[in-house]
Amino acid sequence: MKLTKLLSLTLFATCLLAGCSSNSQNNSQNSNSDIYTEVGTYPIVKEGESTSFSVFAPLRPSVTTYDANTNPFTAYMEDLTGVTLDFTEVTSSDSKQKFNVMMTSGEYTDVILDMSLGLSELLLYGQQGIFLPLNDLIDQYAPNIKKALEENPIVKNTWTLEDGNLYVVPRIGSAAHSQTSYRMWLNQEWLDNLNLAVPKTTEEFYQVLKAFKEKDANGNGDPNDEIPLSGSIKAWNGDPMPFILNAFIPASPTTGYINIDENGKLYYVKSTDEFKEYLKYMNKLYSEGLLDEFIFSQGKDELLKLGSNPEIAILGATGGGSASVISNIANVDRWTQYIALPPLEGPTGLRSAANSPNYGMSSMVITNKCENPEAVMRYFDYMYTVDGRIFNTLGFLDEGRYILAPEGSINLINEPAKYTRLSGDQITDLSWNSMGPLYNWEGYELEFTVTQPAEHDIEYVLYNSAVNDYIPVAQDEATMLPKLAYNTDESRLIVDVVTNLNLYVDQAVAAFVTGQEDIESGWADYLAQLEKLGLSDYIAVNQSAYDRKMDSLK
Repeated sequence: MKLTKLLSLTLFATCLLAGCSSNSQNNSQNSNSDIYTEVGTYPIVKEGESTSFSVFAPLRPSVTTYDANTNPFTAYMEDLTGVTLDFTEVTSSDSKQKFNVMMTSGEYTDVILDMSLGLSELLLYGQQGIFLPLNDLIDQYAPNIKKALEENPIVKNTWTLEDGNLYVVPRIGSAAHSQTSYRMWLNQEWLDNLNLAVPKTTEEFYQVLKAFKEKDANGNGDPNDEIPLSGSIKAWNGDPMPFILNAFIPASPTTGYINIDENGKLYYVKSTDEFKEYLKYMNKLYSEGLLDEFIFSQGKDELLKLGSNPEIAILGATGGGSASVISNIANVDRWTQYIALPPLEGPTGLRSAANSPNYGMSSMVITNKCENPEAVMRYFDYMYTVDGRIFNTLGFLDEGRYILAPEGSINLINEPAKYTRLSGDQITDLSWNSMGPLYNWEGYELEFTVTQPAEHDIEYVLYNSAVNDYIPVAQDEATMLPKLAYNTDESRLIVDVVTNLNLYVDQAVAAFVTGQEDIESGWADYLAQLEKLGLSDYIAVNQSAYDRKMDSLK
Protein backbone atom coordinates (compact mmCIF):
# COMPACT_ATOMS: atom_id res chain seq x y z
CA MET A 1 0.00 0.00 0.00
CA LYS A 2 1.22 3.48 -0.73
CA LEU A 3 2.50 5.29 2.35
CA THR A 4 -0.09 8.06 2.11
CA LYS A 5 -2.92 5.53 2.05
CA LEU A 6 -1.47 3.63 4.99
CA LEU A 7 -1.00 6.80 7.03
CA SER A 8 -4.52 7.97 6.28
CA LEU A 9 -6.09 4.69 7.34
CA THR A 10 -3.88 4.47 10.44
CA LEU A 11 -4.85 7.96 11.60
CA PHE A 12 -8.51 7.27 11.18
CA ALA A 13 -8.28 3.89 12.90
CA THR A 14 -7.74 5.58 16.26
CA CYS A 15 -11.19 7.18 16.22
CA LEU A 16 -13.26 4.92 13.99
CA LEU A 17 -16.04 2.61 15.11
CA ALA A 18 -17.11 -0.49 13.20
CA GLY A 19 -19.21 0.46 10.21
CA CYS A 20 -18.45 -0.04 6.54
CA SER A 21 -18.96 -3.62 5.47
CA SER A 22 -16.74 -5.65 3.16
CA ASN A 23 -16.81 -8.93 1.36
CA SER A 24 -13.42 -9.80 2.82
CA GLN A 25 -13.25 -12.15 5.81
CA ASN A 26 -13.45 -9.34 8.36
CA ASN A 27 -13.69 -5.56 8.33
CA SER A 28 -10.57 -4.99 10.35
CA GLN A 29 -8.39 -6.91 7.94
CA ASN A 30 -10.05 -5.24 4.94
CA SER A 31 -9.55 -1.70 6.24
CA ASN A 32 -5.79 -2.34 6.48
CA SER A 33 -5.37 -4.33 3.27
CA ASP A 34 -4.28 -3.01 -0.08
CA ILE A 35 -7.55 -3.47 -1.95
CA TYR A 36 -7.53 -0.19 -3.89
CA THR A 37 -6.46 0.65 -7.42
CA GLU A 38 -4.50 3.71 -8.47
CA VAL A 39 -6.25 6.98 -7.62
CA GLY A 40 -8.06 8.34 -10.67
CA THR A 41 -8.75 4.92 -12.17
CA TYR A 42 -11.79 2.69 -12.09
CA PRO A 43 -12.85 0.42 -10.58
CA ILE A 44 -11.80 1.72 -7.17
CA VAL A 45 -11.08 -1.74 -5.76
CA LYS A 46 -8.87 -4.38 -7.31
CA GLU A 47 -10.26 -7.39 -9.16
CA GLY A 48 -11.73 -9.90 -6.75
CA GLU A 49 -12.16 -7.28 -4.01
CA SER A 50 -15.22 -5.32 -3.02
CA THR A 51 -16.32 -2.94 -0.30
CA SER A 52 -19.44 -1.06 0.71
CA PHE A 53 -20.60 1.75 2.94
CA SER A 54 -23.93 2.86 4.39
CA VAL A 55 -25.59 6.08 3.22
CA PHE A 56 -28.38 8.23 4.67
CA ALA A 57 -30.10 9.83 1.65
CA PRO A 58 -33.33 11.81 1.13
CA LEU A 59 -35.37 10.68 -1.87
CA ARG A 60 -35.46 13.19 -4.70
CA PRO A 61 -38.54 13.92 -6.85
CA SER A 62 -39.13 11.15 -9.43
CA VAL A 63 -36.95 8.80 -7.39
CA THR A 64 -38.64 5.99 -5.45
CA THR A 65 -35.44 4.22 -4.46
CA TYR A 66 -31.66 4.31 -4.87
CA ASP A 67 -31.42 0.53 -4.73
CA ALA A 68 -29.22 -0.81 -7.52
CA ASN A 69 -31.83 -3.37 -8.52
CA THR A 70 -34.17 -0.54 -9.53
CA ASN A 71 -32.10 2.59 -10.01
CA PRO A 72 -29.81 2.39 -13.08
CA PHE A 73 -27.44 5.08 -11.87
CA THR A 74 -26.72 3.18 -8.66
CA ALA A 75 -26.17 0.03 -10.70
CA TYR A 76 -23.86 1.93 -13.05
CA MET A 77 -21.81 3.29 -10.15
CA GLU A 78 -21.55 -0.17 -8.63
CA ASP A 79 -20.20 -1.56 -11.91
CA LEU A 80 -17.87 1.40 -12.41
CA THR A 81 -16.36 1.49 -8.92
CA GLY A 82 -16.75 -2.00 -7.50
CA VAL A 83 -18.33 -0.36 -4.45
CA THR A 84 -21.85 -1.09 -3.22
CA LEU A 85 -24.01 1.27 -1.17
CA ASP A 86 -26.44 0.36 1.60
CA PHE A 87 -29.03 3.15 1.59
CA THR A 88 -31.17 4.41 4.43
CA GLU A 89 -33.82 6.22 2.39
CA VAL A 90 -36.03 8.97 3.82
CA THR A 91 -38.56 11.31 2.29
CA SER A 92 -37.67 14.97 1.99
CA SER A 93 -40.50 15.91 4.37
CA ASP A 94 -39.25 13.84 7.29
CA SER A 95 -35.53 13.77 6.52
CA LYS A 96 -34.52 16.33 9.15
CA GLN A 97 -36.51 14.66 11.91
CA LYS A 98 -35.10 11.23 11.06
CA PHE A 99 -31.60 12.68 10.79
CA ASN A 100 -31.90 14.15 14.29
CA VAL A 101 -33.20 10.84 15.70
CA MET A 102 -30.38 8.96 14.00
CA MET A 103 -27.69 11.27 15.32
CA THR A 104 -29.12 11.27 18.85
CA SER A 105 -29.21 7.47 18.91
CA GLY A 106 -25.59 7.20 17.85
CA GLU A 107 -26.56 4.66 15.20
CA TYR A 108 -25.72 6.82 12.23
CA THR A 109 -24.54 5.80 8.79
CA ASP A 110 -21.05 5.99 7.31
CA VAL A 111 -22.09 8.76 4.93
CA ILE A 112 -24.83 11.39 5.18
CA LEU A 113 -26.05 13.19 2.07
CA ASP A 114 -28.02 16.36 1.35
CA MET A 115 -29.13 17.40 4.83
CA SER A 116 -28.25 21.06 4.16
CA LEU A 117 -26.25 21.18 7.37
CA GLY A 118 -25.24 24.66 8.43
CA LEU A 119 -21.74 25.74 9.36
CA SER A 120 -22.54 25.70 13.07
CA GLU A 121 -23.82 22.11 12.88
CA LEU A 122 -20.78 21.02 10.92
CA LEU A 123 -18.46 22.64 13.44
CA LEU A 124 -20.28 21.03 16.37
CA TYR A 125 -20.21 17.51 14.94
CA GLY A 126 -16.71 18.01 13.62
CA GLN A 127 -15.27 19.09 16.95
CA GLN A 128 -17.00 16.15 18.61
CA GLY A 129 -15.20 13.85 16.20
CA ILE A 130 -18.42 12.57 14.63
CA PHE A 131 -17.77 14.13 11.21
CA LEU A 132 -14.35 13.48 9.73
CA PRO A 133 -12.17 16.35 8.48
CA LEU A 134 -11.94 15.90 4.73
CA ASN A 135 -9.01 18.13 3.81
CA ASP A 136 -6.43 15.35 3.44
CA LEU A 137 -8.91 12.90 1.92
CA ILE A 138 -9.73 15.40 -0.80
CA ASP A 139 -6.07 16.17 -1.44
CA GLN A 140 -5.10 12.50 -1.70
CA TYR A 141 -8.11 10.78 -3.23
CA ALA A 142 -10.40 13.28 -4.96
CA PRO A 143 -8.66 15.16 -7.78
CA ASN A 144 -11.92 16.33 -9.34
CA ILE A 145 -13.31 17.69 -6.08
CA LYS A 146 -9.97 19.33 -5.31
CA LYS A 147 -9.88 21.02 -8.71
CA ALA A 148 -13.47 22.24 -8.37
CA LEU A 149 -12.74 23.78 -4.98
CA GLU A 150 -9.63 25.48 -6.34
CA GLU A 151 -11.72 26.90 -9.19
CA ASN A 152 -14.32 28.16 -6.70
CA PRO A 153 -12.38 29.69 -3.79
CA ILE A 154 -15.48 31.37 -2.36
CA VAL A 155 -17.02 27.91 -1.91
CA LYS A 156 -13.88 26.47 -0.35
CA ASN A 157 -13.51 29.42 2.01
CA THR A 158 -17.17 29.27 2.98
CA TRP A 159 -17.09 25.64 4.08
CA THR A 160 -13.61 25.70 5.63
CA LEU A 161 -14.36 26.31 9.29
CA GLU A 162 -12.45 28.36 11.81
CA ASP A 163 -10.50 25.28 12.96
CA GLY A 164 -9.15 25.02 9.41
CA ASN A 165 -11.09 21.89 8.57
CA LEU A 166 -13.48 21.08 5.77
CA TYR A 167 -16.11 18.67 7.12
CA VAL A 168 -18.35 18.57 4.06
CA VAL A 169 -18.08 18.05 0.33
CA PRO A 170 -20.28 20.85 -1.01
CA ARG A 171 -22.43 20.89 -4.07
CA ILE A 172 -20.89 23.57 -6.27
CA GLY A 173 -22.56 25.77 -8.82
CA SER A 174 -26.07 26.62 -9.88
CA ALA A 175 -27.83 28.15 -12.85
CA ALA A 176 -26.35 31.54 -13.74
CA HIS A 177 -29.69 33.25 -13.25
CA SER A 178 -29.89 32.01 -9.64
CA GLN A 179 -27.13 34.42 -8.63
CA THR A 180 -29.31 37.46 -9.32
CA SER A 181 -32.84 36.14 -9.07
CA TYR A 182 -34.47 39.24 -7.56
CA ARG A 183 -35.74 40.50 -10.89
CA MET A 184 -38.39 42.95 -12.05
CA TRP A 185 -40.74 41.89 -14.84
CA LEU A 186 -42.12 44.77 -16.90
CA ASN A 187 -44.89 44.63 -19.49
CA GLN A 188 -43.16 45.41 -22.79
CA GLU A 189 -46.45 45.30 -24.68
CA TRP A 190 -47.75 48.14 -22.54
CA LEU A 191 -44.59 50.14 -23.21
CA ASP A 192 -45.17 49.64 -26.93
CA ASN A 193 -48.85 50.59 -26.65
CA LEU A 194 -47.89 53.89 -25.01
CA ASN A 195 -44.76 54.47 -27.12
CA LEU A 196 -42.55 54.42 -24.01
CA ALA A 197 -38.90 53.43 -23.75
CA VAL A 198 -37.65 50.86 -21.26
CA PRO A 199 -36.93 52.86 -18.08
CA LYS A 200 -33.33 53.10 -16.95
CA THR A 201 -33.68 55.10 -13.72
CA THR A 202 -35.99 55.08 -10.72
CA GLU A 203 -37.49 58.36 -11.94
CA GLU A 204 -38.18 56.92 -15.39
CA PHE A 205 -39.67 53.82 -13.76
CA TYR A 206 -42.00 56.04 -11.75
CA GLN A 207 -43.07 57.86 -14.91
CA VAL A 208 -43.74 54.53 -16.68
CA LEU A 209 -45.88 53.26 -13.80
CA LYS A 210 -47.75 56.56 -13.78
CA ALA A 211 -48.46 56.20 -17.50
CA PHE A 212 -49.60 52.60 -16.98
CA LYS A 213 -52.15 53.83 -14.46
CA GLU A 214 -53.45 56.85 -16.32
CA LYS A 215 -53.36 55.97 -20.03
CA ASP A 216 -55.23 52.69 -20.51
CA ALA A 217 -52.00 50.80 -21.08
CA ASN A 218 -53.67 47.52 -22.05
CA GLY A 219 -55.85 49.31 -24.61
CA ASN A 220 -59.19 47.77 -23.64
CA GLY A 221 -60.94 51.11 -23.20
CA ASP A 222 -60.95 50.91 -19.39
CA PRO A 223 -58.31 53.20 -17.88
CA ASN A 224 -58.97 51.86 -14.37
CA ASP A 225 -58.25 48.13 -14.62
CA GLU A 226 -54.45 48.34 -14.79
CA ILE A 227 -52.31 47.54 -11.73
CA PRO A 228 -48.98 49.26 -12.44
CA LEU A 229 -46.80 47.44 -9.87
CA SER A 230 -47.55 44.44 -7.70
CA GLY A 231 -45.78 41.52 -6.08
CA SER A 232 -45.91 38.96 -3.31
CA ILE A 233 -43.44 38.06 -0.60
CA LYS A 234 -44.75 34.49 -0.88
CA ALA A 235 -43.96 34.04 -4.58
CA TRP A 236 -40.45 33.11 -5.74
CA ASN A 237 -38.63 36.39 -5.08
CA GLY A 238 -41.92 38.10 -5.88
CA ASP A 239 -41.22 41.01 -3.55
CA PRO A 240 -40.13 44.00 -5.68
CA MET A 241 -38.26 45.53 -2.73
CA PRO A 242 -34.78 44.01 -3.31
CA PHE A 243 -34.80 45.09 -6.96
CA ILE A 244 -35.79 48.69 -6.21
CA LEU A 245 -33.74 48.97 -3.02
CA ASN A 246 -30.56 48.23 -4.97
CA ALA A 247 -30.96 51.52 -6.79
CA PHE A 248 -30.48 53.20 -3.40
CA ILE A 249 -27.99 50.91 -1.63
CA PRO A 250 -26.44 47.53 -2.48
CA ALA A 251 -28.34 44.96 -0.45
CA SER A 252 -29.33 41.31 -0.45
CA PRO A 253 -31.84 39.18 1.46
CA THR A 254 -29.16 36.46 1.34
CA THR A 255 -27.17 38.28 4.03
CA GLY A 256 -30.14 39.30 6.15
CA TYR A 257 -29.43 42.82 4.84
CA ILE A 258 -26.09 43.01 6.64
CA ASN A 259 -23.31 44.72 4.68
CA ILE A 260 -19.59 45.17 5.31
CA ASP A 261 -17.98 48.59 4.94
CA GLU A 262 -14.49 49.36 3.63
CA ASN A 263 -13.04 48.92 7.14
CA GLY A 264 -14.48 45.46 7.62
CA LYS A 265 -17.26 46.66 9.92
CA LEU A 266 -20.76 45.27 9.66
CA TYR A 267 -23.90 47.38 9.43
CA TYR A 268 -27.63 46.83 8.96
CA VAL A 269 -28.93 48.13 5.64
CA LYS A 270 -32.40 48.80 6.99
CA SER A 271 -31.10 51.34 9.48
CA THR A 272 -29.29 53.50 6.91
CA ASP A 273 -30.23 56.86 5.41
CA GLU A 274 -30.28 55.18 2.00
CA PHE A 275 -32.97 52.80 3.19
CA LYS A 276 -34.95 55.78 4.43
CA GLU A 277 -34.79 57.33 0.96
CA TYR A 278 -35.93 54.06 -0.54
CA LEU A 279 -38.96 54.08 1.78
CA LYS A 280 -39.83 57.57 0.60
CA TYR A 281 -39.76 56.40 -3.00
CA MET A 282 -41.99 53.43 -2.26
CA ASN A 283 -44.39 55.62 -0.30
CA LYS A 284 -44.61 57.91 -3.32
CA LEU A 285 -45.57 54.96 -5.53
CA TYR A 286 -48.15 53.76 -3.03
CA SER A 287 -49.70 57.15 -2.33
CA GLU A 288 -50.24 57.74 -6.06
CA GLY A 289 -51.89 54.36 -6.58
CA LEU A 290 -48.97 52.91 -8.54
CA LEU A 291 -48.17 50.17 -6.02
CA ASP A 292 -50.75 47.46 -5.38
CA GLU A 293 -52.55 48.00 -2.08
CA PHE A 294 -52.30 44.26 -1.40
CA ILE A 295 -48.54 44.15 -1.91
CA PHE A 296 -47.87 43.17 1.72
CA SER A 297 -50.65 40.62 2.13
CA GLN A 298 -51.33 38.71 -1.05
CA GLY A 299 -49.99 35.23 -1.68
CA LYS A 300 -48.37 33.75 -4.75
CA ASP A 301 -51.71 32.47 -6.05
CA GLU A 302 -53.22 35.94 -5.94
CA LEU A 303 -50.24 37.34 -7.83
CA LEU A 304 -50.48 34.55 -10.40
CA LYS A 305 -54.18 35.31 -10.81
CA LEU A 306 -53.37 38.95 -11.54
CA GLY A 307 -50.74 38.00 -14.08
CA SER A 308 -52.94 35.37 -15.72
CA ASN A 309 -56.09 37.47 -16.02
CA PRO A 310 -57.84 35.62 -18.88
CA GLU A 311 -59.31 38.46 -20.92
CA ILE A 312 -56.34 40.79 -21.09
CA ALA A 313 -53.20 41.63 -19.15
CA ILE A 314 -53.89 43.90 -16.17
CA LEU A 315 -50.46 43.71 -14.51
CA GLY A 316 -47.76 46.20 -15.41
CA ALA A 317 -44.81 45.00 -13.37
CA THR A 318 -43.90 42.68 -10.53
CA GLY A 319 -40.92 41.28 -8.74
CA GLY A 320 -40.15 37.64 -9.46
CA GLY A 321 -37.39 35.10 -9.84
CA SER A 322 -39.00 33.98 -13.09
CA ALA A 323 -41.91 34.94 -15.31
CA SER A 324 -43.64 31.93 -13.75
CA VAL A 325 -44.84 34.24 -10.97
CA ILE A 326 -46.94 35.98 -13.66
CA SER A 327 -48.37 33.01 -15.50
CA ASN A 328 -47.78 29.37 -16.26
CA ILE A 329 -44.76 29.16 -18.56
CA ALA A 330 -46.90 27.12 -20.95
CA ASN A 331 -48.93 30.31 -21.47
CA VAL A 332 -46.31 31.73 -23.82
CA ASP A 333 -48.54 34.48 -25.17
CA ARG A 334 -48.87 36.02 -21.71
CA TRP A 335 -45.49 35.77 -20.06
CA THR A 336 -43.61 36.83 -23.20
CA GLN A 337 -45.36 40.20 -22.94
CA TYR A 338 -42.93 40.88 -20.08
CA ILE A 339 -39.22 41.59 -20.09
CA ALA A 340 -36.73 41.18 -17.27
CA LEU A 341 -36.11 44.86 -16.57
CA PRO A 342 -32.39 45.67 -16.20
CA PRO A 343 -31.42 47.11 -12.79
CA LEU A 344 -32.34 50.76 -12.41
CA GLU A 345 -30.07 53.70 -11.65
CA GLY A 346 -31.04 55.43 -8.43
CA PRO A 347 -31.04 59.12 -7.46
CA THR A 348 -27.31 59.08 -6.58
CA GLY A 349 -26.27 57.25 -9.74
CA LEU A 350 -26.05 53.80 -8.14
CA ARG A 351 -27.06 50.80 -10.22
CA SER A 352 -26.86 47.51 -8.34
CA ALA A 353 -28.50 44.09 -8.24
CA ALA A 354 -29.24 41.88 -5.26
CA ASN A 355 -26.56 39.21 -5.25
CA SER A 356 -26.90 35.60 -4.08
CA PRO A 357 -23.32 34.35 -4.42
CA ASN A 358 -22.67 30.72 -5.14
CA TYR A 359 -21.43 29.64 -1.73
CA GLY A 360 -22.25 26.04 -2.56
CA MET A 361 -24.54 23.76 -0.61
CA SER A 362 -23.66 21.40 2.21
CA SER A 363 -23.97 17.93 0.69
CA MET A 364 -21.79 15.02 1.88
CA VAL A 365 -20.25 14.26 5.25
CA ILE A 366 -18.36 11.15 6.32
CA THR A 367 -18.85 10.00 9.90
CA ASN A 368 -16.50 8.25 12.30
CA LYS A 369 -18.40 5.02 11.67
CA CYS A 370 -16.75 4.65 8.28
CA GLU A 371 -13.74 2.33 7.97
CA ASN A 372 -13.07 3.13 4.31
CA PRO A 373 -13.23 6.89 3.82
CA GLU A 374 -10.88 6.57 0.84
CA ALA A 375 -13.51 4.51 -1.00
CA VAL A 376 -16.20 7.05 -0.14
CA MET A 377 -14.16 9.97 -1.37
CA ARG A 378 -13.15 8.26 -4.61
CA TYR A 379 -16.74 7.16 -5.23
CA PHE A 380 -18.17 10.66 -4.95
CA ASP A 381 -15.24 12.25 -6.76
CA TYR A 382 -16.82 10.83 -9.91
CA MET A 383 -19.83 13.11 -9.38
CA TYR A 384 -17.54 16.05 -10.15
CA THR A 385 -16.85 14.81 -13.67
CA VAL A 386 -18.92 15.79 -16.71
CA ASP A 387 -20.42 12.32 -17.05
CA GLY A 388 -21.02 12.02 -13.32
CA ARG A 389 -22.93 15.30 -13.25
CA ILE A 390 -25.12 14.47 -16.24
CA PHE A 391 -25.72 10.81 -15.41
CA ASN A 392 -26.60 11.61 -11.78
CA THR A 393 -29.07 14.30 -12.81
CA LEU A 394 -30.59 13.13 -16.08
CA GLY A 395 -29.73 9.46 -16.33
CA PHE A 396 -28.35 7.95 -19.50
CA LEU A 397 -28.57 9.14 -23.08
CA ASP A 398 -31.76 8.21 -24.94
CA GLU A 399 -33.32 6.65 -21.84
CA GLY A 400 -35.84 9.31 -20.94
CA ARG A 401 -34.60 12.80 -20.10
CA TYR A 402 -32.18 13.83 -22.84
CA ILE A 403 -30.95 12.97 -26.31
CA LEU A 404 -28.18 14.16 -28.59
CA ALA A 405 -29.16 17.53 -29.99
CA PRO A 406 -30.39 17.46 -33.59
CA GLU A 407 -28.02 19.02 -36.09
CA GLY A 408 -28.33 22.80 -36.13
CA SER A 409 -29.55 23.07 -32.53
CA ILE A 410 -28.27 26.06 -30.57
CA ASN A 411 -27.73 26.75 -26.90
CA LEU A 412 -28.34 29.75 -24.64
CA ILE A 413 -25.67 31.84 -26.37
CA ASN A 414 -26.56 30.79 -29.91
CA GLU A 415 -23.72 28.30 -30.20
CA PRO A 416 -24.10 24.61 -31.15
CA ALA A 417 -25.73 22.58 -28.38
CA LYS A 418 -24.74 19.05 -27.41
CA TYR A 419 -27.95 17.73 -25.83
CA THR A 420 -31.69 18.29 -25.92
CA ARG A 421 -33.62 17.84 -22.70
CA LEU A 422 -36.87 15.91 -22.74
CA SER A 423 -39.59 16.42 -20.15
CA GLY A 424 -39.39 12.92 -18.64
CA ASP A 425 -40.94 14.23 -15.42
CA GLN A 426 -43.44 11.38 -15.32
CA ILE A 427 -40.67 8.76 -15.52
CA THR A 428 -39.30 7.53 -12.20
CA ASP A 429 -35.96 6.07 -11.18
CA LEU A 430 -33.91 7.10 -14.19
CA SER A 431 -31.15 8.54 -12.02
CA TRP A 432 -30.53 10.11 -8.62
CA ASN A 433 -32.06 13.35 -9.91
CA SER A 434 -29.25 15.54 -8.55
CA MET A 435 -28.86 13.88 -5.16
CA GLY A 436 -25.48 14.14 -3.47
CA PRO A 437 -22.44 16.32 -4.17
CA LEU A 438 -22.25 17.62 -7.73
CA TYR A 439 -20.35 20.22 -9.73
CA ASN A 440 -22.45 22.48 -11.91
CA TRP A 441 -19.42 23.72 -13.79
CA GLU A 442 -19.45 27.01 -15.65
CA GLY A 443 -20.89 26.17 -19.02
CA TYR A 444 -23.08 23.26 -17.94
CA GLU A 445 -26.17 25.19 -19.02
CA LEU A 446 -24.62 25.68 -22.44
CA GLU A 447 -24.65 21.94 -23.13
CA PHE A 448 -28.38 22.03 -23.89
CA THR A 449 -30.60 23.34 -26.66
CA VAL A 450 -33.09 26.16 -26.36
CA THR A 451 -36.51 26.08 -27.93
CA GLN A 452 -37.21 28.24 -30.95
CA PRO A 453 -37.85 31.07 -31.06
CA ALA A 454 -35.39 31.47 -28.20
CA GLU A 455 -37.41 34.35 -26.73
CA HIS A 456 -40.08 31.76 -25.88
CA ASP A 457 -37.65 29.71 -23.80
CA ILE A 458 -37.70 30.98 -20.20
CA GLU A 459 -34.21 29.59 -19.54
CA TYR A 460 -32.89 31.64 -22.45
CA VAL A 461 -34.56 34.78 -21.10
CA LEU A 462 -33.32 34.20 -17.55
CA TYR A 463 -29.77 33.35 -18.59
CA ASN A 464 -29.31 36.32 -20.88
CA SER A 465 -30.87 38.84 -18.52
CA ALA A 466 -28.61 37.59 -15.73
CA VAL A 467 -25.38 37.49 -17.74
CA ASN A 468 -25.93 40.72 -19.68
CA ASP A 469 -27.80 42.95 -17.23
CA TYR A 470 -27.80 41.74 -13.63
CA ILE A 471 -24.53 39.98 -12.84
CA PRO A 472 -22.34 42.84 -14.17
CA VAL A 473 -23.81 45.18 -11.52
CA ALA A 474 -24.41 42.64 -8.74
CA GLN A 475 -23.38 43.69 -5.25
CA ASP A 476 -19.68 43.12 -4.59
CA GLU A 477 -19.29 39.92 -2.56
CA ALA A 478 -16.64 41.63 -0.43
CA THR A 479 -19.36 43.92 0.96
CA MET A 480 -21.71 41.04 1.82
CA LEU A 481 -21.87 39.07 5.06
CA PRO A 482 -20.74 35.53 4.19
CA LYS A 483 -22.05 32.32 5.71
CA LEU A 484 -20.71 32.05 9.26
CA ALA A 485 -20.37 29.50 12.04
CA TYR A 486 -21.63 30.54 15.47
CA ASN A 487 -20.94 29.12 18.90
CA THR A 488 -23.79 28.10 21.21
CA ASP A 489 -24.14 31.47 22.95
CA GLU A 490 -24.04 33.35 19.67
CA SER A 491 -26.63 31.07 18.13
CA ARG A 492 -28.92 31.55 21.12
CA LEU A 493 -28.70 35.34 20.88
CA ILE A 494 -29.35 35.30 17.15
CA VAL A 495 -32.45 33.15 17.60
CA ASP A 496 -33.68 35.46 20.37
CA VAL A 497 -33.19 38.63 18.32
CA VAL A 498 -33.82 37.81 14.68
CA THR A 499 -37.45 36.74 14.81
CA ASN A 500 -38.65 39.80 16.70
CA LEU A 501 -36.38 42.12 14.75
CA ASN A 502 -37.61 40.91 11.37
CA LEU A 503 -41.23 40.98 12.46
CA TYR A 504 -40.94 44.57 13.65
CA VAL A 505 -39.05 45.73 10.56
CA ASP A 506 -41.63 44.16 8.25
CA GLN A 507 -44.44 45.89 10.12
CA ALA A 508 -42.61 49.22 10.16
CA VAL A 509 -41.81 49.06 6.45
CA ALA A 510 -45.44 48.38 5.63
CA ALA A 511 -46.53 51.29 7.81
CA PHE A 512 -44.02 53.69 6.23
CA VAL A 513 -44.79 52.65 2.66
CA THR A 514 -48.56 52.82 3.07
CA GLY A 515 -48.40 56.13 4.93
CA GLN A 516 -49.75 54.84 8.23
CA GLU A 517 -46.54 56.19 9.75
CA ASP A 518 -44.78 59.32 8.54
CA ILE A 519 -41.24 58.48 7.52
CA GLU A 520 -39.62 61.74 8.64
CA SER A 521 -41.30 62.00 12.03
CA GLY A 522 -41.19 58.27 12.73
CA TRP A 523 -37.64 57.49 11.67
CA ALA A 524 -35.96 58.22 15.02
CA ASP A 525 -38.47 56.04 16.86
CA TYR A 526 -37.90 53.28 14.32
CA LEU A 527 -34.14 53.33 14.94
CA ALA A 528 -34.67 53.41 18.69
CA GLN A 529 -36.93 50.37 18.52
CA LEU A 530 -34.31 48.47 16.52
CA GLU A 531 -31.90 49.05 19.38
CA LYS A 532 -34.44 47.91 21.97
CA LEU A 533 -34.88 44.70 20.01
CA GLY A 534 -31.14 44.01 20.16
CA LEU A 535 -29.81 45.18 16.81
CA SER A 536 -26.43 46.25 18.22
CA ASP A 537 -25.94 42.90 19.95
CA TYR A 538 -26.97 41.10 16.78
CA ILE A 539 -24.43 43.04 14.72
CA ALA A 540 -21.74 42.49 17.38
CA VAL A 541 -22.25 38.72 17.37
CA ASN A 542 -22.00 38.61 13.60
CA GLN A 543 -18.93 40.85 13.72
CA SER A 544 -17.20 38.43 16.09
CA ALA A 545 -18.05 35.43 13.94
CA TYR A 546 -16.97 37.29 10.81
CA ASP A 547 -13.66 38.35 12.35
CA ARG A 548 -12.94 34.76 13.38
CA LYS A 549 -13.71 33.61 9.86
CA MET A 550 -11.40 36.19 8.31
CA ASP A 551 -8.61 35.32 10.76
CA SER A 552 -8.90 31.63 9.85
CA LEU A 553 -8.40 32.44 6.17
CA LYS A 554 -5.19 34.40 6.67
